[in-house]
Amino acid sequence: WQEKRSVRRRIIELPIKYRVLEQAKPHSAQTQDLSEKGLVFLTAEHFEAGTLLEFTLPIKDRALTVKGRVVYARRDLESGFFRVGIQFVQPEGVFLVKMAEQLHQIDQYRKRLSDEEGHEISEEEAAERWIHDHSKEFSKFYR
Repeated sequence: WQEKRSVRRRIIELPIKYRVLEQAKPHSAQTQDLSEKGLVFLTAEHFEAGTLLEFTLPIKDRALTVKGRVVYARRDLESGFFRVGIQFVQPEGVFLVKMAEQLHQIDQYRKRLSDEEGHEISEEEAAERWIHDHSKEFSKFYR
């Protein structure tokens, strides 16, 4: 097996709901990794390459929706589920997923800070501190 991706994937687990576009019933899953072009998630269902899916990423009081096409579905030997690779089919999907990822990271950061400091940290304070602590990581994208 050889890596064929041209963009870097980041391991991040986000709760998602997905459904085949022609069907109404959504299913729950969790992402395994994300990139600017797609995502990978585990599911008990096998999908054929080319199947169109719609994903909903719950972030706080909002639900971000993005569409993607199945690139592959392979059995994951460790879990027994199928590891499904998705390519986003909408340009705005990339932005929505990146935003969802960062909001999720900030919320995890807020919970960790609250535990470490022994008092509740507000979302605003956590966001300010997260930006301060991580701004150097993102500055290279704007040069």
